[in-house]
Amino acid sequence: MAERFTADLLFIVIVLLVAALLGFLIGYLLEKGRCRKRIALKDEEIEGLNSRIRRLEEEINALTAKVSGLEEEKAALREDARRMDDEIASLRLTIDRLEKELAVHKEAGKEGARETAGAIPDAGIKRDDLKVVVGIGPKIASLLINRGISTWKALSETSPAYLKEILDRDGGEQFRMHNPEHWPQQAKLLDEGRWDEFRELENRLEG
Repeated sequence: MAERFTADLLFIVIVLLVAALLGFLIGYLLEKGRCRKRIALKDEEIEGLNSRIRRLEEEINALTAKVSGLEEEKAALREDARRMDDEIASLRLTIDRLEKELAVHKEAGKEGARETAGAIPDAGIKRDDLKVVVGIGPKIASLLINRGISTWKALSETSPAYLKEILDRDGGEQFRMHNPEHWPQQAKLLDEGRWDEFRELENRLEG
């Protein structure tokens, strides 16, 4: 009886051990399966992240190359801008030089035209002699020359009011009777060599 009880107890213990072992193995296998699934999911996530990293690296490389290209283009544009600035400065200098040459040629042409058109028909008359103007004598001529009015052209560009002021201030009482109203007009005709018109005006004033 005792032997049978011992045998049954031993059988029960063995069955329990086998059941526990089977439970452990089943649990281990189930957990291992779940771990494998989680590992597979993580591997997929890692692969997805690696793919994204590769795409981002490719985008970074592409953007870096684009930035480099833009920097080169920017440098080229700056060089073009500097070259254009140099060309503009050079052209401005050329324009200034040509304008000065043109002004010189124009002035020379005017002088030549005045000399040609204004050839003095009377050998007794000297060019820019202020005393040729009707109403101007040696003393008044000296007053005007002292004020920087020494040519027919300068006199033609002076207002009668200013001429009257010179007479009043520099000449005094004895010159206030003189009327310089027609002096600039006469000087203009003389400077431009319009002798017929000057003679006509001269005769009218003297008459």
